[in-house]
Order: sequence, then C-alpha cells, then structure tokens
Amino acid sequence: MQGTQAGRRDSPRARRKAAVSLLAVSLILSVDFYHQLSQTPILDDLLLYLFTPLLIILVIFHESPVSYGMTLERWREGLVWTAVGAFIMVGVAWTFLRLPEFRTFYTDYFIQRDPAGGVTFGWRAVGLSGLQLFAWEFLFRGFLLFSLVDLFGFHAVWIQTVPFAMAHFGKPEWETYASIIGGVLSGWIAYRLRSFYPSWLIHWALAVGIGLLLRAGW
Repeated sequence: MQGTQAGRRDSPRARRKAAVSLLAVSLILSVDFYHQLSQTPILDDLLLYLFTPLLIILVIFHESPVSYGMTLERWREGLVWTAVGAFIMVGVAWTFLRLPEFRTFYTDYFIQRDPAGGVTFGWRAVGLSGLQLFAWEFLFRGFLLFSLVDLFGFHAVWIQTVPFAMAHFGKPEWETYASIIGGVLSGWIAYRLRSFYPSWLIHWALAVGIGLLLRAGW
C-alpha cells in the first residue's frame, strides 16, 4: 500500500500537475497585481481566481472540480470547524480594527465593492465580499492545494500558504503576518475534509465581522 502511494506521488502526472498549478498561481497573482481587467474588482477576482483554475482543471488536467475541494462529503464535521473558525474570526476582526491603518483599508474595501452603499455595509457588500473570497479560497485551498497533494501529501498545506501570504502584500502589515497562520490552518482544514468550503466560510466570516464592526462604529 505504501509503495503504491509513493509511486503515485512520484508519477509524471503528479509532477506535471504540481508544476502547472504553481506556475498558474504565480501568473494569476502577477496579473492581478499589475492589471485591472475590468471596472469591477469582483469580476477580476472571479475571472482570475475562480474561472481560470477551473479551466485548467477541465481542459488541461481533464479532471472534475469535485476532486479539488468542491465536495460536501464530510459536511457535519465541516460545520463544526466553520463555527469554531467563524467565532475566532470575529475576535480577530475586533482586534485588528483597533489599528487605524486596518480601519482605513477596509473602509475603502467595502466602498470599492459597493460604491452606492458607502460605508454602511449593506447586504450587497456582504454578498460581493463572499463571492470574492469564494474565488480566493478556491484558488489556494481548492485548486493549488489539491494539485499538489498527489506529489507532496500533507506538505501541500505548507506550500500553498506561501503564495497565499504573498497575495496579502499591500494589505495592512499585521494582516499579512496573520495570513501565514490562517493559510496553514485553513489549508489543514481543507486537506482534512477534502473541501475548501469551510475555509471559505471562515474567511468570509472575517470580512462580515469587519464590516459589521465598522458599521457599529468600532
């Protein structure tokens, strides 16, 4: 059994998938940093972080997206991790909003996603932030993580954390440091459950918590 698993991990297909996914994520992050492809940030995120990796999975890997974290097979355990993670994220949001640069950054964040709503953080802004974070989580905890698993096993969790943290460059400094811890924990949950959905909901809980606290005047 161990020999079969080792052979699968060292297969040419596993190596090709790892190479393609790492190069693709590098290109996606570079294009996202240097170019605005549309007038709406959420459209850029959906195109680059969601549709592009889906296209690679279907056209180049010839596989189903279900194998890349799009499954609810262990949904009961996923609900537990989601509840625990969301509770922690509310505390993280409250802590970070005590930093002036964090408040300024996320006030602008919600204005960009819903200009008509200003800083009131309406349900439209909630939904749009959820769409954006769905795409983000799929890129890192879906596409990249499960492209690397065959070759690296659990070590794929550490590897996907690196570009995830780098994607936070330009955001408040302490958020970037926290993203290293968050990337590892979210990657571990996704690896354990074979699903990125709990990681997405936990990440979304952070954005919702920040928005609600801003609206409450914290």
